[in-house]
Amino acid sequence: MRAVFVNLDRAAERRAFMEGQGERLGVPLERVRAVETGDISADLDARLNGRWERPLSGPELGCFLSHHAIWEDVARADGPVLVLEDDAVLSRRLPDALPVLGGFGEADFLNLESFDRKRFASRRTRDLGGIAVRRMYRDKSGSAGYLLWPSGARKLLLRTERRGAAPVDAFLHGFAGLASWQAEPALVVQAHILEARGLAAGIDPATSIQAVRTRPPLTRANLPFALRRLATQVGLLRYHLMRLGPARYARTPIVDEDFG
Repeated sequence: MRAVFVNLDRAAERRAFMEGQGERLGVPLERVRAVETGDISADLDARLNGRWERPLSGPELGCFLSHHAIWEDVARADGPVLVLEDDAVLSRRLPDALPVLGGFGEADFLNLESFDRKRFASRRTRDLGGIAVRRMYRDKSGSAGYLLWPSGARKLLLRTERRGAAPVDAFLHGFAGLASWQAEPALVVQAHILEARGLAAGIDPATSIQAVRTRPPLTRANLPFALRRLATQVGLLRYHLMRLGPARYARTPIVDEDFG
């Protein structure tokens, strides 16, 4: 299975961190150059930005476009691709899990990470021979580790044309048209999540994309953003109602020893 990680040219330490993990685990990782803010033309920004719940920052749009470039490659592939960000800490279970998960035929997208936050998912898990997967209904956070099938990549590309850009995790996890699944326990955890759990990640977890964002003030010009945020909140009611039936609202478990 092809495995790639997104990495800025200036982030040499993170590149070494990812390549070192790949060597230790026997999972060759291919670096994909991340899109810098300065790479984004005004025309492209105007075409894709400003269509979500707030305008995206330069790093956020660059991150989205970095993933989007990978989706274009996956759409032409003949099987799933492992997509990672360069702050992804990989579980020692990952090498054995990848061949099993790659043969799962019901997914467009299979999330490997836990952001240590609650998410809406099926109450039932599917045992794939020692590895559990759970149908994912709605999430928002985390894009540091996932498997993407060509069918899912084509759906994401079409959605970009129709809806423009969003923070890449919100774009992935808020897309009801994607057949999304979750691996349990988590096989990828972002460095800052491990640090918050009191574990050493092995790399500086700070990133500009995680910087605190403020909502635009409620003005006539910003009214479309406010209405989109409201529509998202109203849409969550559907998933809360699903908790009366097939869905649960819980965290994806992290086994700390898997990342030690």
